[in-house]
Amino acid sequence: MRSNGKTRKAGVGLDVQHPLIRHIARMTAEATGVELLIVYPELSGWGQAYGDGQLQPQPDFCKLIKSTQDGAKYCRMCHVLMAVAACNGSPTEQRCHAGASVLACPANDETDEAVAVISSCTFAPEEAWSDTRKRGEKLGINLALLRKAFLSLPLLSPHQRGLLEHGMRVMSHAIRVIRHNQELMARNVKDLPGPSGKIALEGYFQETAWVKPDAAPASGVGEMPLLVNVVCELVRQRSDLPLTVKELAEAARLTPNHFTTLFREHAGVTFTEYLMQHRIDRAFKLLRNPTLSISEVARLVGYDDPGYFARRFHQRTKLTPREWRNRHGGLGNSE
Repeated sequence: MRSNGKTRKAGVGLDVQHPLIRHIARMTAEATGVELLIVYPELSGWGQAYGDGQLQPQPDFCKLIKSTQDGAKYCRMCHVLMAVAACNGSPTEQRCHAGASVLACPANDETDEAVAVISSCTFAPEEAWSDTRKRGEKLGINLALLRKAFLSLPLLSPHQRGLLEHGMRVMSHAIRVIRHNQELMARNVKDLPGPSGKIALEGYFQETAWVKPDAAPASGVGEMPLLVNVVCELVRQRSDLPLTVKELAEAARLTPNHFTTLFREHAGVTFTEYLMQHRIDRAFKLLRNPTLSISEVARLVGYDDPGYFARRFHQRTKLTPREWRNRHGGLGNSE
């Protein structure tokens, strides 16, 4: 199924295990006992995932319905229909195919595909049992067990209902922010001037008055600190680039050993140490942003491998990125 004739491309979708999403789902479940489900389009159809399936189990009613192949199929289709309906209107209470009440809240932009937050099943009125019974008979479910589960669906107080609706609106807003951040990151990566430190340094030579493009740094002692300044400024502004001693030395027309000696003499540390310091310093700032996962922070500071980033971070701080985030006001981690 599609919404507005469009389906979101894979790779520009939603990180459903994002720490902010998990945090909101956890708080909502603790306050209401109701799980939140995210429904979103994919190239192959529709995906759906619970915000935090580890905290609160699904209601027995949902488990019974989904215990059969047809029941699970009906539930998935029902969730898609609810998502599309919610995104074409406003947050609403809907009745699932088995008769239980479900809240659905749109999480899409006005011109975007149907992405929605849906609650797990809540209270169903007594008169809905006849429809539920028919569904149970068709699915071959034990009716005594189904009725017991039907009557055990959580009955929300007005206060809990308000908390649930608030949690769903907050998660919907978080989804919009996270998707926007992901799209910006993808656009920034696409617009990078190039992955090469050599290319980046040559660009700085051409765009600044510090060093002439055709000047050989070794031609005069006085020019050496200017080269170091250029490299330092490049690291301060673009520490996310995969800068290496070999490429920087080649761009500066020096041997790697000569470049290393020159940089350490004027910067007081090796180039590798200087680069790591700035990457970790930038990571401190990014880790305070709850909309960024640890993997996203690693990429933004120049590490494609989150595990290598974590080892470097621990080398500097004696803490893992997750531990540092937890101590400084973060919301956890998602690799």
